[in-house]
Amino acid sequence: MFSRFGSVEIGCVINYLGIFHQKREIIKYIRGEAFPWWWEKDTIDAMRNNAGFFSATPDQLKRFSEMMIEDMPLIDILASWRYEEQYFSNELQNAYKIDFEPFNPFWSDIPWTAALEKQKVLVVHPFAETIQKQYLRKEVIHKDPKILPAFDLQTIKAVQTIGNHIDSRFNTWFDALKFMKNEIDKREYDICLLGCGAYGLPLAAHIKRTGKKAIHMGGSLQLLFGIKGARWEDGNYNATYNYAQLMNEYWVRPSEAETPQKARQIEAGCYW
Repeated sequence: MFSRFGSVEIGCVINYLGIFHQKREIIKYIRGEAFPWWWEKDTIDAMRNNAGFFSATPDQLKRFSEMMIEDMPLIDILASWRYEEQYFSNELQNAYKIDFEPFNPFWSDIPWTAALEKQKVLVVHPFAETIQKQYLRKEVIHKDPKILPAFDLQTIKAVQTIGNHIDSRFNTWFDALKFMKNEIDKREYDICLLGCGAYGLPLAAHIKRTGKKAIHMGGSLQLLFGIKGARWEDGNYNATYNYAQLMNEYWVRPSEAETPQKARQIEAGCYW
């Protein structure tokens, strides 16, 4: 299992630690040496809006945080980029850590995605339809054809609940998670690639528990299939890696059907 932490999700778990696993010391909190011991409004708002955790009650946030901590020891390779990881040294003691940005296959002479050739690859992502369409012209998306080789592609449209989007099929976020676990379990595949907000790491852990391989790429998964996003079009996004230079005339935006009504609420529409 390969994974990485989202900034909002790991921030939620840190907030949980402050509430349930530390002494409440005002002086240390003022000095920045202790976490808040209440659910911060910023945590709740970010979990709802940015991470799609639409049932963000205290009990549900506690359950989410405990699930994340339980799943952390299953990580084999961690794309490390968050300072908060230091607080989970026990849970991550067996994880092999690599730098976050270089993991993206676009910067390597031998991209890891070349190993997907001839595999049964399942992709779980909100842009499933556009991913299928783009894969039909995989030869023209990247300069290096090894980045997106020939494989048997399957997709599952991930539940999209970021931007406070409501999916009336589900009462809680955990109902949506269970639904996606069941959908994944129906498929025959060799490896699963995931980019689906707060659902990503728990789904990757579920896949590992079933004895299969999971790579939780997160947001950058859409770039593999030549799908633009405002975050990566910004030349100032990363000083070392210029994602905008990857794009050519064959790259597209997510479809209108794949764009939530409040997409601009998520980091100024970073995925669209």
